[in-house]
Amino acid sequence: MRRFFVLIFMLIFTGAYTQEIKVPEVTFPIEIIAIKQEKKPFLSPPDRIELKEKVKIKLFVEEVKPIPPYDVKPPVIHFEKPSSFLGIPEENALMSGAIDDFLNKRYLYAKEKLEKLIRKYPNVSFIADAYYLLGLVYSSLGESKKAVDTFTKGCNLPVTGQSKDYSCISAAVINLKFQNIDKAEETLKKAENTDENYLFWHGVIFAHLLKPQQAYELIKDIKCENLDINFINYCKYMKGYILFAKSEFEKALPVLNSIDTPAYYKHTLLLKGFSYLNTGRYPEAKAYFQKFLEGYSSVEKISDYAIYGLGIIDIHYDRIKDALEKAGILESRNKELAQNLYIKIAENLTDKGDFKTAFVILQRSAKTGNKYIDYLRKKIAVTAYNTGNYRYAFLMFKDIDTPLFNLYAGYALLKMKKTVEAKDYFEKALKLAETESIKEQALKYLSDIYFQLRDFKDYLQTVKKLKIYDPDYAADLLGWYFFYKKEYKKAFMAFKDPYMKAVSAFNGDTLTEAYSIVKDRKDRKSRFLLAYIYLKKGDLDKARKVLKELALTDDKIGKEAGYLYAYSYFSEGNYRKAAQEFWKYAKKYRETPLGRKAILRMADSYYNLGDIERARQIYKAFIQKYANSPEAIDAAYQLTILEMKGSEGNVAQQIESFIKKYPNYPFVNLLKVQLGDYYLEHKEFDKAEKIYTEIVQSDVKESDYAFYKLGYLYYEKGQLEKAVQILEKYTENFPKGEFLVPVKTLLVKIYQETGDLDKAISVLKTLPDTDENRYKLAVLYYKKGDLVQAKNYFEDIYTRFPKYRNDIAYYLGKIQLEQGYTDMALKYFEEAIGGSDYYHVAESYFLMGVIYQKNGETENALNNFINVIYLYPEAKEFVIKARLKAAEIMKESGQKKEASCMLKPLLKEELEKNLKEKLQELIKGLPECR
Repeated sequence: MRRFFVLIFMLIFTGAYTQEIKVPEVTFPIEIIAIKQEKKPFLSPPDRIELKEKVKIKLFVEEVKPIPPYDVKPPVIHFEKPSSFLGIPEENALMSGAIDDFLNKRYLYAKEKLEKLIRKYPNVSFIADAYYLLGLVYSSLGESKKAVDTFTKGCNLPVTGQSKDYSCISAAVINLKFQNIDKAEETLKKAENTDENYLFWHGVIFAHLLKPQQAYELIKDIKCENLDINFINYCKYMKGYILFAKSEFEKALPVLNSIDTPAYYKHTLLLKGFSYLNTGRYPEAKAYFQKFLEGYSSVEKISDYAIYGLGIIDIHYDRIKDALEKAGILESRNKELAQNLYIKIAENLTDKGDFKTAFVILQRSAKTGNKYIDYLRKKIAVTAYNTGNYRYAFLMFKDIDTPLFNLYAGYALLKMKKTVEAKDYFEKALKLAETESIKEQALKYLSDIYFQLRDFKDYLQTVKKLKIYDPDYAADLLGWYFFYKKEYKKAFMAFKDPYMKAVSAFNGDTLTEAYSIVKDRKDRKSRFLLAYIYLKKGDLDKARKVLKELALTDDKIGKEAGYLYAYSYFSEGNYRKAAQEFWKYAKKYRETPLGRKAILRMADSYYNLGDIERARQIYKAFIQKYANSPEAIDAAYQLTILEMKGSEGNVAQQIESFIKKYPNYPFVNLLKVQLGDYYLEHKEFDKAEKIYTEIVQSDVKESDYAFYKLGYLYYEKGQLEKAVQILEKYTENFPKGEFLVPVKTLLVKIYQETGDLDKAISVLKTLPDTDENRYKLAVLYYKKGDLVQAKNYFEDIYTRFPKYRNDIAYYLGKIQLEQGYTDMALKYFEEAIGGSDYYHVAESYFLMGVIYQKNGETENALNNFINVIYLYPEAKEFVIKARLKAAEIMKESGQKKEASCMLKPLLKEELEKNLKEKLQELIKGLPECR
């Protein structure tokens, strides 16, 4: 029995037939017994990719320097009064009297005496004391200019001592008050006693130069209480400021909370707010930002940071609408903060998976400024990919041109089914990659592509390289190579994957080894393979037990197992039981491919039982119900070849053979058009044309379909005039034809391609009045130049057709611009930058730049032109124009070197005459870009 059973299955899969089994192999989709077919699984590009880089919360200190030491007074040191008697010597008497006057706050008398002393006795031994005391007097009188000049002179004296050093420090403090950082640093360096007071003020200078790390190194060990009493409060403020600037927020908070001097209150509110914000204590942060706005309103420039901080808090609590409102407020006040806030909103949305909204907000951020242009290029590209706009994403990925983004470009191309092009980018990513993870990913995708292309030389080299990163994965790849070559023993040795190892053993007829691998495995595909092993051994009872168990679940394996369970009875010749099981299966899985196959197998069973008429009725009912389906063709074909002794080969040959043998079969025309479609799909145009023409001329039910496909065939061949003739004739012959809509849609497409827009519009108007067709009409009217009609259609669907709203905004913007309504045009273009067409977005940015430039808003204009250049390099026409426009603005604003560098890439371009003339005009008087 076993021998007979195996023979039957072997015959099924070698294409031969016995008297017991007259059903061709084409009707059964699952190959069993002789060979277990498996296809190599290929890596699917991820549906979501990420940009791990994120924009940091913009800190208050990045733009606003620390408060100068406005309330810091020079320290008063102890002065020794020189001795004198009855005003002699005069210089001693002047100094002694000046000290008494200063201490008793008689500053004018002190000033008079000291000025006279310095003028008459410049070389006295206590001259440094005199200069320092005079500086203190001027400072006490509020004459800061004279005070700093005097301290500076005292600092420059060729002497040593405390007075000179404190003159240097005091000169530095007053210079810092006036933001004269260079002078402050110059005088401070001349002090010779580098005590803690000196180190502190040197650290202050670094802080004012926005070098917090250097500042921190100098003051980190200083205790403010050890400094001169006049420096203590400022020391606390500066310590808190520097710790904050270094992002050491936890350390900064206790220092900031210890400050109670009014002079620093405004700053400390923001410093505390951002410290709490960055340590995740949002309620405290909100309280400080609100306190700032309540105390100082939003008029002051510094209040932008309080608004920004509240916007970041809104994002944390998912109050996106509130955050967007704050970003909108900041747009007119601080573009960099607005742009940062928009980006943070978009990052929040992408983290939650709302890529479409994030994409629109990123586009809005891009037009706000160009501070984050490089980051935005990456983020917009990644977000476009995550929204499924793979072409748009690819155009940006390829220009970013880093190993990671070469990898992402490969992903996008795979998503677009462009495998060969993807290979180039994965190879590039591999070549340039500096990280092992990118190399590994590139190698894995390359191995897939080489396998698909049957480029096994490169495939095996890639597998060898992959072995370094993932030995088991590489081993399985080698296994797939041998499996494809049908070298099953070698595949068995190579595979690490136990399932494929077992399949290789099964196919290599080493059933014992295959069985030993899968017998105790519980995963479903291993259990399914176990059923195959039992079938191949002829142990039907065990096979059916496993199949019945697997069939309890409705997954792919469950459905195949249920079908195979029924088929096992058919294969052993138990046709009555097979018919019953196939009927049960067909009822359970109605309208599924295997469910329909079961109906046909049931008919086969009745045929083999000798109930030929019943079998024929099932076939006919099936063909009528599933007309035009592949299964219906199988049924029609099977109805005629049940008694044939062999198959005619491929589908085309089988159908041709059937038509030739049974030209009067009722469904022969259906098979003919299917054959025509087969030839059309395989670009065998002459054969397809002959069949379609014959059906058209026969004037049968299938003629309207053949008419339509004949027109489509000529379109595919590029014979547009002939295609139009056929399609127009269809509309005359079949005014209510089943394929009237696709015929007219194709006609519109051809008219549009040939420039006959009037006819395209005329035909499109006869199609169903849907929003999509209205959109197409609007575009055609626009291309024709009928802006009034185009505008009417666009405005009609603008609010009702959200799918195309941003794309509609592009056209409305162009129309408003052409009609002179620049403000409205600007509004629409701002919406259009969220569109799905890469080139329309690029043009929208460019036209916004043109409008802003015309309105005198050169900063906004320049930003939009830069966006075109760096975000949309593939839109070459607009990149060239944007470079010219940007250079024009830069040149007019005195940025001649920048203008020269902006124009440099155009020197290598072949430009139109007017653009070349503009380039030559702009480049005059500019330095060379180096």
